[in-house]
Amino acid sequence: MAKLSHIITSSLPLLAICLSGCAKENATPPHLEHEWGMWHREKERHYRYCRICKEIEEGRHDDMVCETCKEFKALGLGFIEGGDEAHSDFAKEANQWFLETGKEHGFLYDFSTDFMMLNETTLKDYDLVMFLNNLPYDAGQRKAFERYMENGGAWIGFHVSAFTTEADSWAWYHQHFLGSGNFRTNTWNPTAERIKVETHDHPATKFLPDTFMSTPNEWYGWENDLRENEDIDILLSLDDSIEDSTFPIGDKPGEMWDSGYWPVAWSNHNYNMLYLNMGHNLMYYNTYEKTSKTFESEEENDFVIEGMFSLINGK
Repeated sequence: MAKLSHIITSSLPLLAICLSGCAKENATPPHLEHEWGMWHREKERHYRYCRICKEIEEGRHDDMVCETCKEFKALGLGFIEGGDEAHSDFAKEANQWFLETGKEHGFLYDFSTDFMMLNETTLKDYDLVMFLNNLPYDAGQRKAFERYMENGGAWIGFHVSAFTTEADSWAWYHQHFLGSGNFRTNTWNPTAERIKVETHDHPATKFLPDTFMSTPNEWYGWENDLRENEDIDILLSLDDSIEDSTFPIGDKPGEMWDSGYWPVAWSNHNYNMLYLNMGHNLMYYNTYEKTSKTFESEEENDFVIEGMFSLINGK
């Protein structure tokens, strides 16, 4: 399992420190302001210590993480009804996973189907925005998102959040921010494949092995060659040159990639952003029976968690 750099331990032993603490002016050693360490969380309380005088600050909460002790607050946007069934199913799975993962790692997560949340007032309440399976189409919402990112906001996009066949209709997003341009091709059916880690220099990939197996996914190919874009750092790829390559990709004749190089996760170093192509489970559309889950891969999960914290730390 990859080493996570910020796992929250909820059962740390309490130190024998008086909760009333010392007054700052009488502290040993003396200091004007407390230098607080990280929050420790238990089911109904949180606490932290001053690194200098060991005074303790504590509070109560209902369920592991609250507004006071959160590391950050994330907003997921997308649809859970209508549209492609596998895409809506991914959003439902993601909502559950982010809620549970937030308890373990100390962040709060909200979800909305309303992209009207992309406005200056609402975005001030969130440290990270995620497009799970959709993107805004209203001009005002798009401009609000652009301002959010240009001013240091953080974003993660999954799978179809980058899909378009009209890239110039929102050129800032598809050509400049994502860099991918138009959707060009895809594989079918969703398949698990060997992923190549392009670099271990990014926090999201630092602890990953050189290659790992993905969960099943429908893989997208793009109009633009991201390797030629100096603003883009490709983090994960499907590459037929690696020793343990799983090419061909896909298993339906006519919708398979027999060879080549296909980026599946990247960042734009001008922004606090990550895009990853994952987000389409294997599903039998005639019965809507799902046979895979995106968040069953430890490596993919570690990539997302470490990526989230790297974006917050980069703000």
